[in-house]
Amino acid sequence: RDLHSFPTRRSSDLNTLKLFIMRYFMTLLFVLLAYAVFAQNDPKAKEILDKAAAKFKAYPAAEIDFTLTMENPSENIHEMHEGKAWMKGNLYKLNVMDVENYYDGKNIYTYMPEVQEVNIKNPNEEEEILNPTTLFDIHNQGFDQKLVSTGNDITYIELFPTDKSRNFTKIGIWVNPATSSIQKVTSFGKDGNNVLITIKSIKQSSPVPADSFFKFDPAKHPEVEVIDLR
Repeated sequence: RDLHSFPTRRSSDLNTLKLFIMRYFMTLLFVLLAYAVFAQNDPKAKEILDKAAAKFKAYPAAEIDFTLTMENPSENIHEMHEGKAWMKGNLYKLNVMDVENYYDGKNIYTYMPEVQEVNIKNPNEEEEILNPTTLFDIHNQGFDQKLVSTGNDITYIELFPTDKSRNFTKIGIWVNPATSSIQKVTSFGKDGNNVLITIKSIKQSSPVPADSFFKFDPAKHPEVEVIDLR
């Protein structure tokens, strides 16, 4: 499944939808937070995004509270979900849509408490983008950016993929330049599927979580069915 084509309500597999949203959110969030390292052609946009990215990367570990919105007017879809993410280096934990997703630097653990099931897998080529250190090479895929508008509190920047086969037309980023804080990001799909991430807060984790925080331990959850896909 392409990262941008989220299932419509005609899809009955809710777990597939949840797994998809977890992967898509991390992809879009890392593009949002780390884009400055591969900004291409608008010096002012690059300067703004550089500052926002530098602020985030200065944290030894970070906590992010967000709202995820999925929209497709033609399918009458408008769904909002509250979520929380923790990041430390190339490790992350993400809670959204009643699913817990972990990455310990080697394996992805997707835990669905309502069905008492965890999937364990190695990231495939598509999912390698979830690793923020790998993301730094995404400039090879290419984006052009444009500073669209600047107001008193918000600057709006658009990113356009140079690969026109991508299933989204652009990514919009709203930044508060005074605080170098990213407010929200929207991916505009060619098929009408839009995904909006609104950042409610980003702060340094205190204390810094141990690496074990980013790994699901089946031994501590004997009631959970383990599906090992490695």
